[in-house]
Order: sequence, then structure tokens, then C-alpha cells
Amino acid sequence: MTSTEERATPPAGAVLVRVFAHGLSWVRSLPVVPDGATVTATVSNPRLRRVPADDLVSHGYRVVGTSATRPRGAGDVVDLLVPRELRLAHEGWFRELLGLADRAFDCDLGPVRRLLGAELALHAAAAGPTPVGAPDDRRA
Repeated sequence: MTSTEERATPPAGAVLVRVFAHGLSWVRSLPVVPDGATVTATVSNPRLRRVPADDLVSHGYRVVGTSATRPRGAGDVVDLLVPRELRLAHEGWFRELLGLADRAFDCDLGPVRRLLGAELALHAAAAGPTPVGAPDDRRA
């Protein structure tokens, strides 16, 4: 396995949740991430990165890049990488997020990792040495 493939491998049990983005207020439509955790997000359109930083921080999301592949016919979307620990510890929050989702991808599946590998690499690179789902000190 190459280092690029290793970086692209999300943590075990992670789910990539795709939601439609309606303008720069997309983050306000999402439920606040519990326990001060941070969920990484990629956007399908560079314009969506201009969401106000205060909105991102107060809701617990961090944009880590623009997706290399735009889903056909999907319009503008945001993909959120939800770690296993976070979704299991806060099942109600995760159900609420899924209720807003257009799609959800089980990142443990090989076809998902191959199809969304470049995007997953953006999330993995942003996680760095901090365990995914752990509180992010950069938000303070």
C-alpha cells in the first residue's frame, strides 16, 4: 500500500454523510456536533468554503478542502466524515444528521474507499495526529 492510499484510509467505522448545500448558510442547517468535537467537511464547490468561520466553529464543522469530483446532477453538496466513536456516543445526533442527508457512505467498504479516495485523503490529512472525533483544540 502506498502512503497516499494509507492517508486515504478513514478510521474504522467512519461514515461519509453527504448533504445538499443551499448557499453559504449550509452549516446552519446542520445539527451542532456534540461534546465539542469537530467533524471535517469537504465541499463540491470552492464558493462553499466561504461560509463564515464563526458559523463553522459554533456548529463544530471544519472545511478541509474542495472535492476533486463533483457528483453528477447533485448540485452543491458537503460531505461530512463522521467517526465511529462520535456516531455511537451520540446516536440521536447522528440520526438527525442522517435525516438531512442525501447519501451516506460506509467508509469500511472497499468500493467506497476507491471511489472517494481523493476526498477521504483530504479528511485524513486534516485529522493529522489528533484522533478523529477527539475535541479539536484549534476551535478554542
